Amino acid sequence: DQTKLTEQIDSLKPDNRRVEVVIPAYNEEKRIGRTLDAITVMPEVDAVLVVFEGNDRTPEIAKQYQKVRVHVADRRLGKGGAIKKGIEEAKAVERIAVMDADLPISPENFRQLLRIDDADLIIVKRNFKNITKTRLMLHKGFKLLTKLFFPSLMWVGDFQAGVKVMRADKAKEVLNELIINDLLIDVNLIYAFKRRGYKIREVELPYVHDEVNSKISKKLLKVIILMFLSLIKLRVYY
Repeated sequence: DQTKLTEQIDSLKPDNRRVEVVIPAYNEEKRIGRTLDAITVMPEVDAVLVVFEGNDRTPEIAKQYQKVRVHVADRRLGKGGAIKKGIEEAKAVERIAVMDADLPISPENFRQLLRIDDADLIIVKRNFKNITKTRLMLHKGFKLLTKLFFPSLMWVGDFQAGVKVMRADKAKEVLNELIINDLLIDVNLIYAFKRRGYKIREVELPYVHDEVNSKISKKLLKVIILMFLSLIKLRVYY
């Protein structure tokens, strides 16, 4: 019928979304609304893709926003798996931005990142405004260990910031190299861009650490062990 024909024609048209924000969300009903309030009103952002896994009201909240679509996973993806799914499903023709659900940088600074146009991957060096001494010590230890495993990344000041902006075509090109499904996805992504010779730029920004709602802090020892094992896995893979 005519409706199906129109849908088929529309599906053949090139997408005009210049920038799409991917948000991995595991039971983020307490934080996702505030983040979407800030991001969806930005003129630089054409669309937002929330990749949801869990069992709370995150999808219901996210679907209330006009620019937002939601991918509901039928299995546990992990942060890395959610980011990979987001890159795969994103329809942006220019850039894909990845943002943690807690909006760890100010909207103004996020818009600043989206205006940078001289790199294939933009990563954030976190200037922490509130973080426990334990988390800071572990952050520094992880950074040192990662550089020992991957000496070509010695120049990187921070691997784990939850905000990144990348060229959409380059991001999709490295998808087959992204083998990590957990929190080490950041290292996997940065190294995949680096080894292909893509330009990476690091920007230092104020960063808010949400200790109260942090899922990592509630199972810190387990996370440390899993990230160390993933680091070994990634080094063996390459």
